[in-house]
Amino acid sequence: MKRAAGAVALLAVLLPAVLTGCTVGGPGAAKPSASSSADAPQHGPAIRVVSPEGAVKLGDEVRLVIRVTDDGAPLAERDATFEVLSGPATYPGGFETSATDSDGVASSLGLHAEGAGRVTIRVAVGAIRSDLTIDVAVP
Repeated sequence: MKRAAGAVALLAVLLPAVLTGCTVGGPGAAKPSASSSADAPQHGPAIRVVSPEGAVKLGDEVRLVIRVTDDGAPLAERDATFEVLSGPATYPGGFETSATDSDGVASSLGLHAEGAGRVTIRVAVGAIRSDLTIDVAVP
């Protein structure tokens, strides 16, 4: 019984870090342009990267997954718009829109990396905006 309680306590500590998109900076890791701490309490609106966490390879389509919250509560059923501001990547049609689910999670499925380098993507959910970066590496 003590093991089960310990496992539940560990899960309660780790799960928020996973859901807020805690990533290790490195080639291909997506991250907000401005620095933030996953350990700090969330105040106000926020857009956090959930994925990708690993290397983004040149020529791959990239699945960008974000989570939108306001004071830590998920913003459900909102349109999230993804647009490339700079770098060697494009969306067919210039941008992509996806609705957030009940957990405030939305996905961009059509980003195509066309060259190696840093890509800056603006994500907007209503008045909430965040510029995210992805490093594209040569395979």
